[in-house]
Amino acid sequence: KTILREQGENLRKMFFALARDLRPIFILLARNWEQMKNIQSLSPEQQRRQAQGALEILSPLAYSLGMLEAKGQLEDLAFPILYPKEHSWLLGNITQQYEERQKYLDKLTPKLPPLFQKERIKTLDIHKRAKHYFSLYQKLLRHDMDLSRIYDLVALRIIVQNIEDCYKALGTLHKIWPPLPGRIKDYISQPKLNGYRSLHTTVLAPDNIITEFQIKTLQMHQEAEFGAAAHLSYKNQPNAPAYKHQFYWMEKIRQLQEEAKNHSKAIQFLQTDFLKGQIFVLTPRGDIINLPKDSTPIDFAYAIHSTLGDHCEVAKVDGKIISLKTPLQTGQTVEIITNKRQRPSENWLRFVKSKKAQDKIRKFLQKETGGQAQKPKIIERLSKQLSQGFDELTEKVELIKKYIPLSLKRREPRVLIGGQADISFKLGKCCEPKPGNDIAAFITQGEGATVHKTACRNFQLLRKKWPERIVEANWS
Repeated sequence: KTILREQGENLRKMFFALARDLRPIFILLARNWEQMKNIQSLSPEQQRRQAQGALEILSPLAYSLGMLEAKGQLEDLAFPILYPKEHSWLLGNITQQYEERQKYLDKLTPKLPPLFQKERIKTLDIHKRAKHYFSLYQKLLRHDMDLSRIYDLVALRIIVQNIEDCYKALGTLHKIWPPLPGRIKDYISQPKLNGYRSLHTTVLAPDNIITEFQIKTLQMHQEAEFGAAAHLSYKNQPNAPAYKHQFYWMEKIRQLQEEAKNHSKAIQFLQTDFLKGQIFVLTPRGDIINLPKDSTPIDFAYAIHSTLGDHCEVAKVDGKIISLKTPLQTGQTVEIITNKRQRPSENWLRFVKSKKAQDKIRKFLQKETGGQAQKPKIIERLSKQLSQGFDELTEKVELIKKYIPLSLKRREPRVLIGGQADISFKLGKCCEPKPGNDIAAFITQGEGATVHKTACRNFQLLRKKWPERIVEANWS
């Protein structure tokens, strides 16, 4: 962040120029890559600054351009400088596993060509790919530092002639060795946001060793290694691939160019949206909504419209109700159900990620409180006085009640809607469900959920007419 502030204006100019021509960034990445290789010649402070720039600015930029090898090497060069203890721990714990995996794959690789030849699949190359250290450490953090759960420590890459052979090779592997459930990823039909394409599968290979394979064409391999730079080699070819949305962030930079009178907006965009990653989620109509990484349904609602955010009560992701604070993932379809009585909570500010959502929530809260900002101070002062003596308790409580109306309504039994406890609901008057009854919930339009007995005749009619709006419910 310090580097961004100090070089803000230069960064702004560089990124605006980059939006029109990629070649300067290739030179920038190459120059810094070389500097990182010779970083030991710098003072400790200069090393930290150089490494910080590589990790926080250049590595995410290389990833966004699809230059995965440059990204990995920049991160690995910065890793021991910025996080020496973590780097040392990693080397001490994975060296033996790395060596064992390398030896195993050396024995496995010669067995593959005959298998593919039998299926008339021509392989251009088969080689090992070791996971970069920094990427590995980040993955370990997500898996409780358990190395036994990392299956792609060293993977095998299979390079074939065309896309048809990619899928045939995948089928061949699965004929011989059983794939692990949920570990097959098709990035060819659905490329990553930075344009990465490949087939990934994890199988139970000989000796019951879990092994990852990556299957791609030569063109896909070159794009994965060199990203946007690889496109220049076939830019003018008639069958060159077109990645219309691959560099989505360039359009955002162009938009900022007009409004950014100084570098502050450019810096804000780079810090909150560009450098920390983005996600892309869908509306029920299929519109793509771009949000900062780890955004919640509330961020999504405010991205659509302020009113939708202000009255957001229930969120459904891919048809299932989730908590409003659950982080969204790229590719999910999000539906927001509103309630006109719902209002933004100050608690929302603790987990929303987008600046737009934060600003809208604060604006709404300020408007709602109006001139009542002094109430919390009065309550705080009276609360302190209460602790001074029990004799004054009744008098003070009456004063506090002027500012905090106390509700003495009978508590309704608690119900979990779709496993969530924070969703507004009411009990159906038609069947008056009571604790112990089998129940389910119907999501209404703007009024939260209505809980019915599953045997209720009205509920059966609702289920028949709107099955997609029926969710499970249980007594808490």
